[in-house]
Amino acid sequence: MKNQITFKPDIGDENATSIDIRELIFKFLRYWYLFVIVLAISLSWAFLKLRYTYPLYESSATILIKDEKEAGQISEESLLESMGLESGKKNIENEMLLLKSSLLMKEVVNNLKLQYQYYSKGRFHKLEYYTSSPIQVINWKPREPGMGFSGEILPAEQGSYALVIANKKYKGEFGKEVITPYGAITLSWLNSSGFTNPVILVISNPEDIAKSYASNLMAVQVNKSSTAIKLSFKDTVVKRAKDLLTELMRVYNQQTIEEKNRVAENTLRFIDERIKLLTGELSEAENGVEQYKKRYKLVDLSAEGSMILGEMGGYNKEITTNGVQLEIMKSIEDFLLKNKNNFEYVPTNLTLTNLTLTGLLEKFNQLLIERERLRTIYGPAHQDIQFIEKQIQNLRQTIVDNIQSIKNDLKITKNATSDRRNSLESRLLSLPQRERELVEIERQKTIKENLYLVLLQKREQAALSLAIAVASGRTIEPASMSNSPISPNRKQIWLIALVIGFTLPSIYVYIKNLLDDKIQVESDILKNTTVPVAGVVSFSSKGETVVVKENSRSAVAEMFRLLRSNLDFIGAGKNLQNLLITSSISGEGKSFISINLGMTQALIGKKVMILELDLRKPKQELYMGLKRSPVGITNYLVDPKVTLQQIIQPSGLHPNFDIISSGPKPPNPGELILSARLRSLVEELRKTYDFIILDAPPIGLVADALQLKDMVDATLYVVRQAYTRKGQLQIIEDIYVNEKLPRPFIVLNAIKVNRSSAYGYGYGYGYGYGYGYGYGYYEDDKS
Repeated sequence: MKNQITFKPDIGDENATSIDIRELIFKFLRYWYLFVIVLAISLSWAFLKLRYTYPLYESSATILIKDEKEAGQISEESLLESMGLESGKKNIENEMLLLKSSLLMKEVVNNLKLQYQYYSKGRFHKLEYYTSSPIQVINWKPREPGMGFSGEILPAEQGSYALVIANKKYKGEFGKEVITPYGAITLSWLNSSGFTNPVILVISNPEDIAKSYASNLMAVQVNKSSTAIKLSFKDTVVKRAKDLLTELMRVYNQQTIEEKNRVAENTLRFIDERIKLLTGELSEAENGVEQYKKRYKLVDLSAEGSMILGEMGGYNKEITTNGVQLEIMKSIEDFLLKNKNNFEYVPTNLTLTNLTLTGLLEKFNQLLIERERLRTIYGPAHQDIQFIEKQIQNLRQTIVDNIQSIKNDLKITKNATSDRRNSLESRLLSLPQRERELVEIERQKTIKENLYLVLLQKREQAALSLAIAVASGRTIEPASMSNSPISPNRKQIWLIALVIGFTLPSIYVYIKNLLDDKIQVESDILKNTTVPVAGVVSFSSKGETVVVKENSRSAVAEMFRLLRSNLDFIGAGKNLQNLLITSSISGEGKSFISINLGMTQALIGKKVMILELDLRKPKQELYMGLKRSPVGITNYLVDPKVTLQQIIQPSGLHPNFDIISSGPKPPNPGELILSARLRSLVEELRKTYDFIILDAPPIGLVADALQLKDMVDATLYVVRQAYTRKGQLQIIEDIYVNEKLPRPFIVLNAIKVNRSSAYGYGYGYGYGYGYGYGYGYYEDDKS
């Protein structure tokens, strides 16, 4: 009948979860050495990285892109707009592209001479001088555009040096040119800095340096409603990062001013040419009036003539205005046709009454500005620039066609006005011919005079625009230097090292335990079988086969004593006299368990017998240190003449402890196990011995142990830590479920007990009686 007492903890036990957590911790503590090794490696990596990694600093600045239309502010550009000088709205995305362009950065590199880098020669890595180098490049003429080199400057005699490039030495003097295969170089020596140690000089292509710096430059709009841009740059030299941002903003503002001045300069040039022509024509007209009046001594016109002239004055003013417009149209048309193959800015601040033409001219200039901006950002061969040039070509033709249409309209208007004026002239036929001639001369003079005054006014406006041109950017926050490096982050590096030091071993241990199919702790047994666990036995560090001795207080001896106590629970109130000991495979320690369990019984005064029934691989005589007996159980079962007294021999371990060895190896051990003589032998031994241990073969290899079912009271199944596979527990589970052997229970053998072991605390089974004290009590009595 199946054993009614279970030693397996209840699944609902509150302590079950805590025990699992502790066992998990103990699994990791078993590999403490792995944690120490990996942690030492990771911390060494962190130390070396922090020691030999160049610190990275960040400098930042904020620039405001002026847009007074949206900001509602009054500024210089707002004043210009009030005078009719247009100030275009800025596109923030385009300005950010311009600030990050390599062409703009190249000018910064050339201004700061960043293509020249100076380093001191260190033991493991170089330290950059930047502005503190004792050597400076005065002039560099590369043999080919963009060519550079990396070399070492060695101190020599006073005023001289040696330049080493690709293991070739070139001697030179400071201030004088030195010819190398890469180009001609001139160096200067700053005496105040001293020059006693070698200096490493690296000359790079300015375009490559500019592209590298431009790619590392960050430009971010502060917020969507603002036209401010935050610039940031990271560099290993903090002062260089600050200088680069400061120079970048200066170059940007300088270019925007030059861009604005181009239109004003073209307008001035155009107006000056027209004024130069009109000056002569106006002088001739005024001189003609003066000479005419002197010749004919004219002082005043008649009253009728005055009235007619008053009316004709209105028509003459209209004709003059039309004439001015025609003259301006002709001038703009000539300007566009003259520069047909070379786009130039068209003057836009001339007095034009046609708003459509004014808008086209402004759009034409805006396209030219956009083309120049894209050239700065992308270079002249970009497809967007070709597209804009096509737009400019088409727009110029549209403007020319529009001018011709406007000229035709003005001519028609002028002719109509002339007709009305001519009707008045007919009334002047009665007036003296001299007076009519004077009116004609004065009319020509007035036309020239009005046009001259308009051009003078526009020239002043263009000059004013050129004089007070302002930059598009305004510095809100100047470039600042960070006091501490942003990279490497010391705390982060140390934290990463610690995480790696603990994570990698933890992952290894977790995967190893996940893939490990061998029994490691008692919970592995409880999870894979319902067979009760009666106890655990620690590993004998001394390698002794007999660890239970009189007065022995070692941890392993106490474990065997606790196992002896738990046999009372196995018997469930009945006398447990015959015990079968078996295992899954050879090497799990069933013979070791048999000897020491027998010793615990002998020490309390019981007569103990070990019957070695592992006829294939006997070990008891070897473990007990006995000389191999020629007569044993095999002889007794085969030869009826062999008596019981002949095969019983003392163990030599204790007076109450005897053994019947296996004897010679038989050819048919399975059949001998089934013999009736064996059963009569066991019955006879029951009369003499209080405790009989049947040391049977491993049940996972042969079925011999199953044939002993009728001769035993209980079955002890030995499982060894890190040796027995979890799948082999199904053997004893099958025996337990199908009652193939009486009262089976499990003993976990060869547990390594130490301070980090899961068995450093007691167990409580059955009715609450416990075994397994804290074995740290015995740590000074090692076994």
